[in-house]
Amino acid sequence: MQKRIQILSAFLYMGIFISLLLGSNGYAQKFDQEYLKWKADQDAQDARLKSPNTATSQNYYLAKPSLVAVTGNKVSLNQANAEQLQTLSGVGLKKAEAIIAYRQKNGKFKTIEDVQQVKGIGPALFAKNKQRLVL
Repeated sequence: MQKRIQILSAFLYMGIFISLLLGSNGYAQKFDQEYLKWKADQDAQDARLKSPNTATSQNYYLAKPSLVAVTGNKVSLNQANAEQLQTLSGVGLKKAEAIIAYRQKNGKFKTIEDVQQVKGIGPALFAKNKQRLVL
């Protein structure tokens, strides 16, 4: 949203500058019309993305955290590979690799709470995933 505002501001300032430079009122009207068309297109795209009926609305925000609880199979801390560990909430490739490296260096986890000894995994991340963790 902030990027859109920056782009909009840039278009606005560019239009004002060109209007002043050319002294042409016709250009300002054309700019206003083009802006209104662009704005309508952006609003329509936003509405499509927010609509729960479109396939793209669920996958559009790739970096947006999931707002629903993670459901699915249990993940074994002592046997899961990196791909399986990444199914946990907040665990990406680096944390998954850190869990595996910790497991290889220190042996199997004795309790699920021991995963908090891995760098980058603290109480909050553990609490989010506690229900899905098994040994």
